[in-house]
Amino acid sequence: MEDTAMMDASQNLFGELTFTIIPNSLSEERQQQLADNITTNGGILHSFDASLGKIEAIKEITHIISTTSDFPDYYNALDLFIHIVKPNWIDDSLKTGKAKNPRTYSPDPALFMNDVIICCGDIPEGDKEAIAGGVLATGGQYTPALSKQITHVVALTMEDPRCQLAVSKRLHCLFVLPHWFDDCLRVGRRISERPYLLPNPEILNVTAGAIPATRTSPQIRDATNPDPSNDGLPPTPPTHMEPPRSIKAFDQKKVKLGQDLQLSENLKGVITGLISASGGEVTSDLDEAQIYVCNYRDGPDYIEASQADKHVGNLSWLYYLIIHDVWTNPMRRMMHYPRPRDGIPGFKGFKISISSYTGEARVYLENLIKASGAEFTKTFKQDNTHLITAHKQSEKCEAAGEWGVHIVNHLWLEDSYAKCKEQTLTDAKYTFFPSRTNLGEILGQTEIDRSAVEKMFFSKTRKLKSSKGIVQQDTAPGSGFSNARLANELGDFATPLAKRRLEGKENETPTVPGSRGAKDRALSKLHESATDIAKFEKEMKRKGGVVHGGRRDKDAGVEDKSKKNKSRDSITSKRSIDEVDDDECPTEDDVVVAEPANRNKKAKKGTLTPIKFRMLISKDERWLNNLEKESKDKARMRELGLFITEDFKKVDLLCAPKVVRTKKFVSALACGPTVVASSYLDFALKHNKLPPPEKHLLEDKDFEKTHGIDLADALPRARLNQKRLLKDWTIYCSQNVNGGFDTFKDIITANGGQCTMWKGKGINNATASKRKIDKSNGVSQNQEEDEGDVLYLISEATSSEFANWAKFRALAKKHDMIPRIVKSEWLLHVAMSQRIHWDPEWELDEEVIKKEANQ
Repeated sequence: MEDTAMMDASQNLFGELTFTIIPNSLSEERQQQLADNITTNGGILHSFDASLGKIEAIKEITHIISTTSDFPDYYNALDLFIHIVKPNWIDDSLKTGKAKNPRTYSPDPALFMNDVIICCGDIPEGDKEAIAGGVLATGGQYTPALSKQITHVVALTMEDPRCQLAVSKRLHCLFVLPHWFDDCLRVGRRISERPYLLPNPEILNVTAGAIPATRTSPQIRDATNPDPSNDGLPPTPPTHMEPPRSIKAFDQKKVKLGQDLQLSENLKGVITGLISASGGEVTSDLDEAQIYVCNYRDGPDYIEASQADKHVGNLSWLYYLIIHDVWTNPMRRMMHYPRPRDGIPGFKGFKISISSYTGEARVYLENLIKASGAEFTKTFKQDNTHLITAHKQSEKCEAAGEWGVHIVNHLWLEDSYAKCKEQTLTDAKYTFFPSRTNLGEILGQTEIDRSAVEKMFFSKTRKLKSSKGIVQQDTAPGSGFSNARLANELGDFATPLAKRRLEGKENETPTVPGSRGAKDRALSKLHESATDIAKFEKEMKRKGGVVHGGRRDKDAGVEDKSKKNKSRDSITSKRSIDEVDDDECPTEDDVVVAEPANRNKKAKKGTLTPIKFRMLISKDERWLNNLEKESKDKARMRELGLFITEDFKKVDLLCAPKVVRTKKFVSALACGPTVVASSYLDFALKHNKLPPPEKHLLEDKDFEKTHGIDLADALPRARLNQKRLLKDWTIYCSQNVNGGFDTFKDIITANGGQCTMWKGKGINNATASKRKIDKSNGVSQNQEEDEGDVLYLISEATSSEFANWAKFRALAKKHDMIPRIVKSEWLLHVAMSQRIHWDPEWELDEEVIKKEANQ
């Protein structure tokens, strides 16, 4: 009897629930599997007609199964409090024998962690609580125990017991530092795990090279220009681009083309023919049309179509539908929705340039800047107001710091455009750049804010049923709660979550409502949660959250005062930066002399303090995990005339707690800087003035004794060398050298040489030539030991390199030069002592390595 009762309960898991399945991206086999699981467990399934694209009898549905939010009835379903869940909600509910929380399976893009299941290792309890609350609030799941469903294990090292257990069980999951989750919350998007992956996370590698470029974000493909060229249209509708089960774009639909498109009769005929061939029809009657296409968010037709909940998009969106012949929401991509004719309020007068974006990403941002009403400038000058960048490792970012230009990520531009309102720069997520991350990877993930557009460009009266069936008037869009707004509020993060659990019952799995009571209980539950949501929003407004806690600045919600002074006074460095093809690797050629910007008569009289010193800091950890303090301290130093830079090619002061052999420290020595101890910064920050550098010179007797290098002797040589110590040198470096090829390449190029990666291939194309020593210049006295005809290869003492060594010797012989295969110690000694020197102990030899291996 007991077994029978359990079986009946299991088979009635979805009792009183009514489903429909959106077919996009689902195979017929998967659809059939889901249908069988629903019906055999007591659920009722309503079939979906892909040709119509609409859900029939939507008011009878309690759950919609869909892989994405990109289907026509999405917003309508949210307004009706219908649960929208991914297909694995069915699978996981059946595995556990009870209905799972629908919110953690929502395809809403605002819930950016909805595919993440996190388990924490041996990290502080406060961090565990913050991660648990944060992942639940952003659509993911948290579990204290390892399981096969885990996607991420958060730990500090791979020696963590949880990591070891996961490896032994061969679980398919990623091992990441807690910093990854924190940084995801700070930008409000799921960023790449690559820089945070254990056992060797890039963000902890001080010698890591340039931030890698990213592939074109799929969110902006075919959506970079609101006014596309007409030659992009196919002569005939494409076939078999999407499976026949997908929602067709034009099947049994009528389209009206707006007057502001200003189409020629020829082009209009082409578009009409393509729509007709895809099963649609072009009409001049807006009342009978389901789709309205226009350029701008104005005019009676735009307002009427929007108020009637018709699908409104621009020409770029129409072309997308024609090319792919599958329906997509025009608000999903920025450049698919009509643009505001006068731009975003507050953007007129802005001059915006971009850095570190190339290809389609660059085109997308250029057009978004123009659509917002600002001026896009290819050349970066002093009169620019904003610089939008994917990371801060660029020449433009350094110049922006000097000139006082706002440096922001693209989220500021996207959010301003989406919400129809300029977003305040005091919001930390717009000025945050995760270490070792190219934010271009999350470009285009922001969607148009439906309620904001409605409020600004058209208003309408919508009828919503209350829990008692009474018709209520909602005349202020966005003023009441809806599932759409709830998801948006919880998903739109600007700062890390508080290090505590959210109050309420977020962690509990709710009971599944019945078919008739579903909407009533959902609405009631939503109103009960209003207090918790308000508390959560209050937490999110705290500056830095609790992780980086503190009270919100008094002026946090106030319009940025700098907008009142868009014209800036000239400072000592007058230049502009032209965009290059590869902005990832700016060169000195990017900097050219430019005329100073015209001064505004109303501008402030005070000017930015001229730069007295450029300082590079290495291994000083005073700002570790405290970006807010770092930003404030650097700003204070800049006001005193000290510019803290990451560019080791232009350094006056080099600061470190002791002499270190990092890439930045060693490379910067070529500039002949004054090397000061960390006490220099301590004094400056304490007394708010710059001390004489000679009173804080760095001394490190232990380093001198261990390595035989005295900086007091090396620095005068560096100033004499003028970055030419290795001029005309070509030094080869193994790709497997410890520390990375890029590290040694930067050190060599900082000293005027050329570094080439040696893979043991292409001997015929490799170059080498004897060096001519110019005795007429001062640097020659530091090159006295240069034999001129020696060719160097920096490698590792391992037998796997032997084959490459033999080929290198062949290269040297071909060019009549002496091969010398050396440890990296040789280069470090040369660069730090700033003179050419040779010691036989640096040479690598096969016989010696074999003997050492056999001992």
